[in-house]
Amino acid sequence: MIAIFDHNNSPRGGADFEVEGDLTIKKDYYPWLSEAFLGGYRKQISLTSEGDIYLMYQALQARQVYFEPVLHSNFLVTSVQPKVKKKGNHTAFTYPDASVVADGSFEPSFRKLQAIRLAAESKK
Repeated sequence: MIAIFDHNNSPRGGADFEVEGDLTIKKDYYPWLSEAFLGGYRKQISLTSEGDIYLMYQALQARQVYFEPVLHSNFLVTSVQPKVKKKGNHTAFTYPDASVVADGSFEPSFRKLQAIRLAAESKK
């Protein structure tokens, strides 16, 4: 995240959001375990969330910045890339509800993860 406290753009561009007063950001994050085979084997864990890598906020009046990351560690999404590169082979994402999606996406669907979590929480 990038916070802009004046009228100048950051080196990455202008603000995505303009905020009045103090800047409060609360974001949901989900663990993502990915496995790749092409170009050498690798397995890594990272976090996925909503939006681009850099979200930029312009907060001209801010005196405080509050960031609350919310990790939903019980809602792991995994992905496995194809072992052979050919038309129609796509990365397969397995979501916490055991559904599998291989639609050509490069990252998991944040909206799907949110829907799965919210449905699970409403059953409690």
